[in-house]
Amino acid sequence: MSNWRTLYTAALTETDPQKLSGRIEAARRAIHERLEDLDENSHEREQLDRALHALFTLPSRKRSA
Repeated sequence: MSNWRTLYTAALTETDPQKLSGRIEAARRAIHERLEDLDENSHEREQLDRALHALFTLPSRKRSA
């Protein structure tokens, strides 16, 4: 599993509200770093875009859970 996927999974599964923002930020940084390395038409780029969207909405989804 690549670094961004590990950090993304950690953010998605974090249950401690105090740690959530740090996990999200770490995952976002790793995703942006990975995006810089990819070609424009990469399948992984689509996965990264979906992951960024999920991270963006994660705090509100966790609060309403």
